[in-house]
Amino acid sequence: MIMKKEDIYGILHILGGVIGIIGAFMLIPSVIAFYFKEPTILNFLIPSFIFIILGIGLNKKFKAKNLKLYQTMIASALSWLIASLIGAIPLYLSIPYFSYVDAVYESMSAWTTTGMTLIADVESLPNSVLFWRSFEQWIGGVGILVLSALILAGKGSVASLFYYSEARQERIMPSSLNTIKVIFSIYLFYTILGILALYLSGLSFWAALNLTMTGICTGGMSIYNYSFPNNIFAKIVMIIIMLIGGVVSFLIHHKILTGKCFKDIQTKYALIVIIISSLIIYFIDKIDIIDAIFITTSALTSTGFSTIDLTSLSNLSLFILIFIMLIGGGAGTTTGGVKIIRFLVVLKAIYYEIHSVIIPKSAVVYEHLEDIPLSYRIIREAFVIFSLYIITSFIIAMVFIALGYDPYKSIFDAVSFVSNIGLSLGVVSLKTPLIGKIVAIIGMWMGRLEFIPVLVLFAALLKKRLS
Repeated sequence: MIMKKEDIYGILHILGGVIGIIGAFMLIPSVIAFYFKEPTILNFLIPSFIFIILGIGLNKKFKAKNLKLYQTMIASALSWLIASLIGAIPLYLSIPYFSYVDAVYESMSAWTTTGMTLIADVESLPNSVLFWRSFEQWIGGVGILVLSALILAGKGSVASLFYYSEARQERIMPSSLNTIKVIFSIYLFYTILGILALYLSGLSFWAALNLTMTGICTGGMSIYNYSFPNNIFAKIVMIIIMLIGGVVSFLIHHKILTGKCFKDIQTKYALIVIIISSLIIYFIDKIDIIDAIFITTSALTSTGFSTIDLTSLSNLSLFILIFIMLIGGGAGTTTGGVKIIRFLVVLKAIYYEIHSVIIPKSAVVYEHLEDIPLSYRIIREAFVIFSLYIITSFIIAMVFIALGYDPYKSIFDAVSFVSNIGLSLGVVSLKTPLIGKIVAIIGMWMGRLEFIPVLVLFAALLKKRLS
């Protein structure tokens, strides 16, 4: 794959549209700043106008002709990186003790719905900044390029490329553009429902708005220093919101909302994992059962909300959380991690490999996972993504260990970064060396896109340099 001039023009065309849309998004927190009479209004307003103009200029100047999947994959990788660089600007301008790298870390954590933060006292932040973090997560949950396709893509074929470039595969409607419209409608519907439910549970409207946005996207950034309020009704509502966002796929949601039959292998096994893990943590660490269910649901769905002090948990409980963080939630959701269906495919493939040694060579075996035929392509994809999650988490953990951090904490946080979880044992902070923050940023970026678009970008840059 050697990049040609028209390839670069096509990528710049896409990036121009994305930059313009992100600039337009910044207008919303500037309205929040105006409403609350906060001095941060210009921190959003000026960058907003600059990037709207820049984005429109790039989009109009460079035209896309016969876009191919590798072009949109490169654009996807660059879109998430650029979104983080742009989204960091108002954070850098509004938080006095932040370096620009700190702001990029915070912004990447928000866009990728990871939920890690360098801010010790979030309650001291202006409301406009809190909203911007929540809004970045909400947009990131549905996907920057997917949402851009809804706004920009005039052709279904272009929308299809945008859709697959952000690691989405499920088709709800015959065309990708209509699928994206349905996904966003479902996402918006559950967001409104979540805000209402949290408000009725006793939270303020402002809290309900922000926590729902960061809950339904399985992001987990909070407007509170203690992550999530100690309100049993709000905890139960958030458990349901996290399950809706991180376990049940948009395809299954569509079937439920249209009155069709509900049957989903991912939901079944996710509930089994949550129940067993919660009970183990409950009996080992003697914490409240609701908190045990909350933390395991938060870990599996990659949300990152916490109602307990993680450092107080036993090593066995932390190991369980590492394991379910790596697995992640359901494919076709807003969650991170390997995904339940891929993990089941890997286990089933191992079973059939062992089984093939035992049975006669002449025997014909129908390899399947319940009603899903296991083709070579499906098995290969599951093993590749699973391996990349393991390798990337290992490399990042080794970097943290080399910097002098505790091995167990380093592994926990590395998995959390790559799986876009947000639960943390405090490895990365404002005092962390620059290299630690940078590898964390890269880990969140690669994990959110499930590696392939970023690797395609690296391959294109490498071939360009070698050619």
